[in-house]
Amino acid sequence: MLIIGHRGAAGHAPENTMSSFEAAFKAGADMIELDVRLTADNRLVVIHDSRLLRTHHLRDLVANVTYERLRKLTVDRPVPLLEEILDIYFGRILLNIELKSRGSGEQLVRLLKKHYIAKASDWDKVIVSSFRGSELVQVRQLAKRANLALLHSENPFIFVAYHRFINLTAVGFHRLYLNRLALEIARRAGIFIYVYTVDRPGALRHLEEKGVQGVVTNYPDKLIAATE
Repeated sequence: MLIIGHRGAAGHAPENTMSSFEAAFKAGADMIELDVRLTADNRLVVIHDSRLLRTHHLRDLVANVTYERLRKLTVDRPVPLLEEILDIYFGRILLNIELKSRGSGEQLVRLLKKHYIAKASDWDKVIVSSFRGSELVQVRQLAKRANLALLHSENPFIFVAYHRFINLTAVGFHRLYLNRLALEIARRAGIFIYVYTVDRPGALRHLEEKGVQGVVTNYPDKLIAATE
């Protein structure tokens, strides 16, 4: 069972921050999941929500501010640039980069190709995930070797159609919407199956029996301990 740190180790440190990613890395997580959005000047920043309200108590939309403005607004809890995370962790731990905003897939591929992908096998250091199937289609058009993961909640069968066209590496199911048939289809297709978000160590055995191969968690340390 792969243990995937949710926004780092969001149960121990503020989500999508340097401290959260370092906590997940030190805990021994197999993979770190993080979210990216585009600023007004097309910089990829690591943040989940479209607005700064929940995390920073500000009403500004990430898409409406430049990175320089965002940096000044969030000085007390900095929003990292994606390349800051890649500079530290690319190649040291598998990264699951979730695309949150329109156009983020194209910018991600450009960034990776320019600074991080030196050979075809380097694509295996990253998984590109999204609820936005259109973004994954865009990534596939630009990067034939990219590992893609489609995320979904209520409808667990959406991945079937997308897999025919973009050859998914993985599929991420919401833990409350697991479907036996969907899991079997994914398994037979050789698609890696993971579930979000799982914080109870006691749930691991049940999920493993269902064929789940990885879990996204806010507490990677606790789930790692449960698997040892």
